[in-house]
Amino acid sequence: MPTATGEIHVFTFKEGVLSRAAHDLRLSLERFRVTIDADALSATFETASLRVDGVIRKGELDRHELDAAQRQEIEHTVQTRILDTRTYPLARFEARTARVGPVLEVRGELELVGQRRSITFSARSEGGDFVADVELVPSRWGIRPYAAMLGTIRLADRVRIVARLRAVDPAGS
Repeated sequence: MPTATGEIHVFTFKEGVLSRAAHDLRLSLERFRVTIDADALSATFETASLRVDGVIRKGELDRHELDAAQRQEIEHTVQTRILDTRTYPLARFEARTARVGPVLEVRGELELVGQRRSITFSARSEGGDFVADVELVPSRWGIRPYAAMLGTIRLADRVRIVARLRAVDPAGS
């Protein structure tokens, strides 16, 4: 069964009274395994492998806004207070797929923090890669939006996942 290589980015969004003091962020998932066959997709994501890439400002990634300590603090918060990666080290996705021209229609279930919920999305073909842009509502999986400073700064109850994957034949043919 072919596996896929590529990149997966997670975008978070701030909200709240003092949201100007916070940042919209882009994180990257460093460790994952995706397998694809004719009509199915299976994926496992190591939740503790999320790393902060930087701040999104006016639609552009700024890798220099945060120092190493700030990145580490954000990653620690994600692991301990949001995703509880010690208890739930893996997220899983199982889906059926259907090819409709250059589009791959995907219907499946995402297991995140021990909760399974259905999701449906499309991935488009771009230069041999499949690109998916999916918005999730974390509270559907029981994840409360993170809040700081008595709730005046908080994460919005939405994250955007952008994946760019390319199938690789394990036999190398």
